[in-house]
Amino acid sequence: MDAHLAARLIGEQFPSLRPVRAELLGEGYDNRAFRVNGDWVFRFPKRPEVEQQLETEVRLLRALDDSAGLPIPVPRVSFHGRPSAAYPLRFMGYRALPGVSGIALDPAELPPELAPALGRFLSALHAFPVEAATRCGVPEAPMEAFVAEVGEDALESFPVVAGMAPEAAGRWRAFLAGGPAGVPAGRRVLVHNDLAAEHVLYDPAARAPCGVIDWADAAIGDPSADLSGVLHWGGMPLLERVLAAYGGPADERTLSCARYLAICRGVGDVVFGVEQGRDEYVTAGLRALRLCIDG
Repeated sequence: MDAHLAARLIGEQFPSLRPVRAELLGEGYDNRAFRVNGDWVFRFPKRPEVEQQLETEVRLLRALDDSAGLPIPVPRVSFHGRPSAAYPLRFMGYRALPGVSGIALDPAELPPELAPALGRFLSALHAFPVEAATRCGVPEAPMEAFVAEVGEDALESFPVVAGMAPEAAGRWRAFLAGGPAGVPAGRRVLVHNDLAAEHVLYDPAARAPCGVIDWADAAIGDPSADLSGVLHWGGMPLLERVLAAYGGPADERTLSCARYLAICRGVGDVVFGVEQGRDEYVTAGLRALRLCIDG
């Protein structure tokens, strides 16, 4: 999938967008995203199993847009592409949300307005009816299995981190191998499940978040999955401010699990950054490890 093919597919299926100008916006493990005509974002899954995630994401985003009352906007899906001989998977498009990715923001420079806004957003998201999310096809993500899986992946990938930060590698690996102090087993809520800085859009003029994107990993799980993204971004100082607007402090088991998940994500970010030549991910991953382990 390249920009030329993306433009052709979009033009064939959505004549209102002709003439189509497409440029690569970004690429992850699962999707390629293109900016179209300067105003739209189109996401194309890279594998059939990712297509199923995208279909669930389309249904969930429409449900959130209709009834969740989220205080930070989420993408509003306007175009739902169908398979064709040229590209055998479904794809989607939505009007680009304003702002810049939060991954470029150093946590030491985050404005005070950001944490309360994130806290209110998470409070509303976690209050969304689980039954409605399930009807959209959102899967269950039992925390014990999820923690074990991401922990195993992080340990397997850790040699890449060790090469980037040899002075801390032994300490960090020992912490990672020890696992969390406990895994929450109580609440079941709708979680974004990939809520880190790169998926929070920020308006520099308003000094506030203005969008939350990339809902492909949304799941029915524990709040610690989303709190881990806050820890990954700004450590405990940011999380404490977010929790004040969220509805109060988290228990020790939730915090321990969130911290461990943030550390695992930090390892994953370093590996992704190295593989894709994305220095901002390497920086964010190493920063998360320092914040969450050395603190």
